[in-house]
Amino acid sequence: MLKGSLCLGVCLAAGSITSEAGAAVDARPAAGRPEAARKHFLKSMNCSQAILENYAPAYGVNPEVACRLATGFAGGMVAGRECGAVTGAYMVLGLAHGPKEKKVFPKIEAFNNEFKARHGELDCSRLLGIDMGTKAGMKEADRKGLFKTRCPNYVKSAAEILEKMI
Repeated sequence: MLKGSLCLGVCLAAGSITSEAGAAVDARPAAGRPEAARKHFLKSMNCSQAILENYAPAYGVNPEVACRLATGFAGGMVAGRECGAVTGAYMVLGLAHGPKEKKVFPKIEAFNNEFKARHGELDCSRLLGIDMGTKAGMKEADRKGLFKTRCPNYVKSAAEILEKMI
C-alpha cells in the first residue's frame, strides 16, 4: 500500500506540473514505445526513467520533468526492492487513470500479475539474483553485464504490458 501511495503521489505531482510542461505530444507510435524504452534504458541505465520519459509526453508531462521524477526509483528504489521499470509503469498508470485510487489500483494489480507471470518477481534483487540494495551488489550486476542483458528486457516487458493497459 505504501508503494502504491508513493507512486500515486508522484503521479499526482506530475499532474500538477503539466501546465509548466506544456501540451507535449508523444510522436512515437504506441507500437514503438516498448522498444524505444528499451533503447533509452541502454543509454541512461535508469529503468524507471526509461519508462516514464517515454510515456509522460502523451499525458502532457515534459520528459525532463519525468526524468527528474523517476530518478530515485531505479535499482528497486535504490534498495533492491520493486523493479524500477515496474515503478515507472505505476507512474504511467497514474497519469493514464488517476487521480482516483479506485481506478489506478486495479490497473496496478493487473500490471503486477502480468509482470509476475512473465518474470516470476517484481523485486529488482530477486529478478537479478543479486542484492541491489548494496554498492557491492550494484558493482556485481555491472560486472556480470546484467544492466545490458537482463534489465533492458524487463523495461521492454513493462512497456509492452503498459501498452495493453493505457
